[in-house]
Amino acid sequence: MAEQKYRCIVCGAIVTPNPDGTCPVCGAPREMLVPVDENGNDIEG
Repeated sequence: MAEQKYRCIVCGAIVTPNPDGTCPVCGAPREMLVPVDENGNDIEG
């Protein structure tokens, strides 16, 4: 199973978060990361 990816709503990157939950590209907090599916589409929660 693939690791869950997230889209950062600050910088727009599709990422696997850092261990502390922040964006590895811009450092945004975990609250700014939206889960996405394998195609990069937001997962409706």
